[in-house]
Amino acid sequence: MESSTEGQPQAGQQEPDLCRISYRDSLGGESTIVVRDRRICVGRAPHCDLVLADESVSREHAQIRRTDDGWVISDLGSKNGLRIDGRSTRQQRLRSGDCIEIGASRLRVEIGARSAIGKPQVVFQPDAAGRRAEVLDMDRLESLLDASQDRNVSPVPPALDHGAVSESRERPLAVGQPVSMEEFAGMLSLFRQAAEALLTCESLHETLEQILELVFDNLTAERGVICLYDEETDTTEPKARRTRQGIPDEPIVISTNIANDCIKQRQSLLVKDANVDARFGGADSIVAMCIRSAMCAPLCRDGRVVGFIYVDQQSELQAFTSAQLQTLSTLAVLSAVAVERAALRDDVRREQDMRARLARYSSPSVVERIIRNPDVVERGMSAEEGEVTVLFADITGFTPLAERLPPREVVGVLNQIFERLTEEVFALEGTLDKFRGDGMMAFFGAPLPMPDHAARAVECALRMQERLADFNTEFSSTRAFEMRIGINSGHVIVGDIGSPQRKDYTVVGDVVNTASRLESSIAEPGEVVIGHATYERIHDRFVCKALPEVFVKGKQKRVRPYQAIRRTR
Repeated sequence: MESSTEGQPQAGQQEPDLCRISYRDSLGGESTIVVRDRRICVGRAPHCDLVLADESVSREHAQIRRTDDGWVISDLGSKNGLRIDGRSTRQQRLRSGDCIEIGASRLRVEIGARSAIGKPQVVFQPDAAGRRAEVLDMDRLESLLDASQDRNVSPVPPALDHGAVSESRERPLAVGQPVSMEEFAGMLSLFRQAAEALLTCESLHETLEQILELVFDNLTAERGVICLYDEETDTTEPKARRTRQGIPDEPIVISTNIANDCIKQRQSLLVKDANVDARFGGADSIVAMCIRSAMCAPLCRDGRVVGFIYVDQQSELQAFTSAQLQTLSTLAVLSAVAVERAALRDDVRREQDMRARLARYSSPSVVERIIRNPDVVERGMSAEEGEVTVLFADITGFTPLAERLPPREVVGVLNQIFERLTEEVFALEGTLDKFRGDGMMAFFGAPLPMPDHAARAVECALRMQERLADFNTEFSSTRAFEMRIGINSGHVIVGDIGSPQRKDYTVVGDVVNTASRLESSIAEPGEVVIGHATYERIHDRFVCKALPEVFVKGKQKRVRPYQAIRRTR
């Protein structure tokens, strides 16, 4: 029997590391799986621990396991191979910050202490308002960058407000002072470096990681964070963080006042000694983390702030300089365009993924209505209680057919029948849940609410029986196919249900179980049998016949079924 303290470090022992893998799920969102002491399999097959729904990924593509030397990833003989940070490999030890390429999918690696996993990545700490060290106005900087594209113009850099560090020994950049050729060449080099790096990024996550790479390549920063800002909700969300050594185990603390001033005033801020600057001095956590110097630059685009880049230093070697503030601000201006474009690409990709996923369950018209209403998408795909009508259908007559026809032909016949039945589900805006051998399941009333979901389900069932009769006329067989259908209405849990690696949009609950029993235990071939709750909702629109009360599996009380025979008009 396993001990309740399994996985916890004992006294005197070093806490073991965990490996956290971040990846894009089937809806286009970012998901995370934590790898502990067991090995995991990565691939396209449903049984894999981490499932990547991508045709370029092999069924069992790679495995990640813990060894004495750390976490190791190995290729399992995949078709398209394995790449780490752009280099092909068969097996490699993983490091925090690695980018794993598996087919067309990208995974990010974070390795840290077990206690650090799940902790907040970034903490916003209120502190005392006080003196500014240096301030750079972003509106002037954008004008400077526009002018710098013309070699015949000597642009005027934005003014720096030196506040608390007027005693600085370095030469401040003054208004009206032309940019030197050396500074101009450095700016052009930064433009080129940023453009080459950011234009190759394919996702917002990759873009933010690349921005931090540029920050560490061009500045003496020791830690960096990128946060995105939503102007409509006035909320700030940390999206990327790292140190020069990789992803930190402890959270990075950011001054709330500095972050707010950066966003609201559209200004880049520099504090050269956080221990003596009043802006940091009131925050015990800042002092405890020994932050010596910090900078914050807004991501500005078309007059809007979409986020900011924050960097700091903890060593006493050298504080950030005015020139580095301008470099960070320049990177922020260039990065804002890339962030916006990457976010747009992610939105388009997410919508495409959503469309493809919804098309498995719903008609094109329903998909369009869901896509046009983001609130319905968020509410409809997450698991919650809802009122629906569930339909189970099972086709009889396949066993004799399977005995005299090759399996391929049997599947072909089944597919033709399911195609016709699915058309009727979609015509009435139902949701196709799944196919089960020679049966299928659908429901009405989610993700889009329907006040007449019960009537739609019964109408669909009668149409399905009619379509099957038409198929029997067309299909040259010595035996006609028949179908049993069971329907029930009520409250269920509806939404994405399953593991973090594999979820399906489905319904669960007693209503679902009863509908299945009505089909399998009560309905005869060719019949549509409905539960009492469904009957109460549709009896004025359909001719129904009451059937004897019966016990069904899983129910302690008798149920009153009805046979739906035809429409009243």
